[in-house]
Amino acid sequence: MVSGLVDFMPAEALINRRVLLICNLKPAKMRNVESSAMVMAASNDDHTKVELLTPPDGCAIGERVSFAGFEGEPLAPSSKSGWEAVRKAWEAVQPELATSKDRVACFQTTPFGTAHGVCTVATIALGKIK
Repeated sequence: MVSGLVDFMPAEALINRRVLLICNLKPAKMRNVESSAMVMAASNDDHTKVELLTPPDGCAIGERVSFAGFEGEPLAPSSKSGWEAVRKAWEAVQPELATSKDRVACFQTTPFGTAHGVCTVATIALGKIK
């Protein structure tokens, strides 16, 4: 797993940190390391501040995030056409991801939910999520 967060936080800030990931992405090389997942983060309007999305306490490692009213199974990218479907789905959904005024991660107005509550960021309200 490789991220593009080097300009926003030291590597030490990621050690033993619980984060949200988008998994099963088409493998890509960054800094000569292959990565097939993406760390979810929110940023302020001018993209000078970035914070990681954090699952609630008690959330199991690997637990799938859900969105009430948007039930379904994740896409399975097992072929070139599968990777393309995942890419298209991400491009359609990503502009609708943001934090609320209460710093809750949302798709439109629906919180990123887990069995133990919602996912949040530390301080960025009304930020964009990527």
